[in-house]
Amino acid sequence: MARIHTTVIDGLRTRYIEAGHRSRETLLLIHDGGFGASAELCWSEVIEELEAHFHLVAPDLLGWGGSDKVVHFGEAPYPSKIRQVARLVETLDLDEVVSVGTSFGGSLALRAALEPENPWRARGVVSITGAGGLYRVPEGVEAIGSFDPTIEDARRLTSWLVADADAFEEHARQRLENSLVPGHWEAMNAPRLRNPRAERPDVKDPFLDRLAELRLPVLFVEGARDRLLDQGWAKQLADLAPHGEALTMDCGHAPNVELPAELAKVLAMFADRGEDR
Repeated sequence: MARIHTTVIDGLRTRYIEAGHRSRETLLLIHDGGFGASAELCWSEVIEELEAHFHLVAPDLLGWGGSDKVVHFGEAPYPSKIRQVARLVETLDLDEVVSVGTSFGGSLALRAALEPENPWRARGVVSITGAGGLYRVPEGVEAIGSFDPTIEDARRLTSWLVADADAFEEHARQRLENSLVPGHWEAMNAPRLRNPRAERPDVKDPFLDRLAELRLPVLFVEGARDRLLDQGWAKQLADLAPHGEALTMDCGHAPNVELPAELAKVLAMFADRGEDR
């Protein structure tokens, strides 16, 4: 049975879902970065499939769901969220986890694993339609980058995540409700603010170089009908990672929403295989 908890980390509230028993393998589940996302919206059905066999922890990232609506200006979108989840892993005293994320959450899980200190204590990573910020289709970036909190726009956003949006009306309605939580819409839009007189330094992203040196097993999951990422991105990244694998599922950008039972089997197989590595 899933339980909802809230903890205060470094003065900021983090809400998270916990399910399963602590004696089992821990899967750390990171939600997507779209308007109205939350751990519950993203992972509830996957958790139902896995909770009898795993220990599951799914936090709301800062700015989303029931966590504090905080934006860290002056840095990329990843570091503050990596710190938040790392402190949660530390607070819960998790020895090691299989780190799983979808979309932005997949990119976040990848980038955390590439940090030299492995802050999430990951022993393996599954990135579901998260390419580390690369391979994004420009039309998709534009389409999901803005959001008017109406049911029509919630349906439009959902149509970019799943292959058949008509079948996910309740998902769209819940995403809209989440987007109306005070501070969420503002937190999502705040990073767009730019000082017109300040120069932005051109900083080299070490993502691909670090991925080529990653010693953890990593699975890249691609949607065959994903309109937000270039087709074939998963194999390109898997070929670069020393212990990388690529898998394509018959879905859009969010197999956790479209195919939760099938995705749960993929995650279970990856986690169980890791015990033999």
